[in-house]
Amino acid sequence: MLAVFLLPFVIYLMITANNLLKSSFKEKQQKMAGSLASNVLVDFMRQFSQSYYEGHYDSDALARNPVFYSSGFSSVVTEADPQAHRLFIHASGKYGRDAAAPLSDRQLYGAVQFISDLTDYGTLVNGPFTISGSDIVYHGKWWVTGNLSITGSNVTFMGGPLIVGGNLSVTGSNVRINGDLYYNGTLTGAPTVTGTRYNFYPSDMVYPSLKDTYYRANFNYKISGSDRTLRFNAHPSSGTFTIVGTTITVPVPDSGMIVYGDNVNLTLYGTVRGRVTVATSNTSASKGGITVGLSNQVADLLYYDPLTGGTTTSAVSGNSLAALASNGITFQGKTTNPTANLTVCGVFFNRGSANMTANGNSSRRMYLYGTRNKPVTTGFGGGSYTYDAWLNSYPPPGLPERPLLVNWHLR
Repeated sequence: MLAVFLLPFVIYLMITANNLLKSSFKEKQQKMAGSLASNVLVDFMRQFSQSYYEGHYDSDALARNPVFYSSGFSSVVTEADPQAHRLFIHASGKYGRDAAAPLSDRQLYGAVQFISDLTDYGTLVNGPFTISGSDIVYHGKWWVTGNLSITGSNVTFMGGPLIVGGNLSVTGSNVRINGDLYYNGTLTGAPTVTGTRYNFYPSDMVYPSLKDTYYRANFNYKISGSDRTLRFNAHPSSGTFTIVGTTITVPVPDSGMIVYGDNVNLTLYGTVRGRVTVATSNTSASKGGITVGLSNQVADLLYYDPLTGGTTTSAVSGNSLAALASNGITFQGKTTNPTANLTVCGVFFNRGSANMTANGNSSRRMYLYGTRNKPVTTGFGGGSYTYDAWLNSYPPPGLPERPLLVNWHLR
């Protein structure tokens, strides 16, 4: 009689154990297939982290042959969007010996956004920085690798974070940080912080460096021999720049262009339509500089506004410019009578050791819309520095970009 009662129970245990074993095997197969698909994404992120310049959108650099592992296979399809600086990834992981009939398969979908620190931070300074001016509002992220000293009063940081690689000293009154604060050393003073204070320096913060070899090999137009002045011209359906003093006018391609100045000084002004990067190099100590503006006429550097046919200070319409100088950047306002203010737009990055310089009448002001990597020693009576958030969406070409995994999921 006991056997009659035990037999169904034993059968139940055997069936349950068998189902659990099958479920365990299936779960293992699913995990292995997911791991094979994830390995593809990890390999891409490794590749992108090794070079911030190349291999992000090129089909040859993105191509992957189907890979056979001891436990299965992986393959990938990519779709690059260079204009939006994005990459879409569809990776497949298959567990089993036959790729055509796997025991389990998983699909990974991911999106990588490439962003340059040169457009992501309103101010990024490699070294110490002192803010002595008062009644100033700074927009955009701030990144100072050294000590930051704020001696001015009524200084406000909008849209942080403020990241300080050294000590933060605040002796001015009414200093306000409307965002998070990161500082690696000590904090002296009592700034108002609306976000969270972190007494550490993010470990992934690596100050960007520019490679002259990249621009030397990837330019669309090269200038050498003599210093030149470039006037940007905007038309309803196209953009160009003219080399002043010559009959040369160069179209700006829809895909953007890099202008490379080889051991020359360049002067820029006008209205930019399209995306343009102007980079210089120098072997002579007096060359490699970029000047924005002219002393004898109003010569602002602005963007074309297709809605009005006029100008704008924002890259919102897809127009942008970067001035990457190897040996100094000078902002030149009109100093002949009548004097004038100066307005400049773009990414301004000086690889030289000196500060940027602004020459202008002491009764006039300079307005910068974009980003900079150096303090500005100015002769103007004042000025403002406004971060242009649209530079992240429409960056100039040829900037070093770090990969950000903005979305991914397995199914």
